[in-house]
Amino acid sequence: MRLDWPEFELDCDASGYLTFTWRRFGRVRTHARHCTHLRLLPQGSDGLSRWVFQLRFPEGPTPGLLVVGVDVPADRQEEAEQYGDLLRRRYGIPEQAPDAEEEAGLQRVPLDTDEWMAAPASTASEELFAAVTARVDGDTG
Repeated sequence: MRLDWPEFELDCDASGYLTFTWRRFGRVRTHARHCTHLRLLPQGSDGLSRWVFQLRFPEGPTPGLLVVGVDVPADRQEEAEQYGDLLRRRYGIPEQAPDAEEEAGLQRVPLDTDEWMAAPASTASEELFAAVTARVDGDTG
């Protein structure tokens, strides 16, 4: 199975190896069994969707996680959906369900919980939190 776009190719050969190739930049090759989640995120304000492959390597002395993201132009979205569905069916790759906390929106962790390493936050941290919150609230994508 091959997906061939300008400057990018995704190939899954008969033995189940996925090869992500950005023609001018590089290549990532792994077996489809390492793909633990596959998700196509909705279009952003730039008109691109994002295809996210989560690759987990649990065996061996140094386990790892690699997340591969591919920008998907609007005119290629249907093709990406079909290719992703085929990979899921053939190799049992689950679609990553949206995180319930992510859907609830950005919220501040109360100061009296164990999640805080230092409280209260510094002035710079408060300013950063305010800026990020304002940006998230203004994002229409």
